[in-house]
Amino acid sequence: MTPTKLDPVKPGTKLAALADALQTGSNLNALSELLSWQPHTVRAALTRLRQRGYRIDLKEGVYSVKPARGKKS
Repeated sequence: MTPTKLDPVKPGTKLAALADALQTGSNLNALSELLSWQPHTVRAALTRLRQRGYRIDLKEGVYSVKPARGKKS
């Protein structure tokens, strides 16, 4: 798989709020409450973040973001 460049989200959006919440890690219910979204909408937004180059990790029910994959020199 070829590393991808991170496509940052627009500040002040709910997608940016989701990305910020993932910095410390959150479970699906907490993310759903934070954003006032249904769980399936949160999962779809996580997919959008992955498509932008964010590395989302799920461990023991907690979602977190890993450092983005960058282009190799």
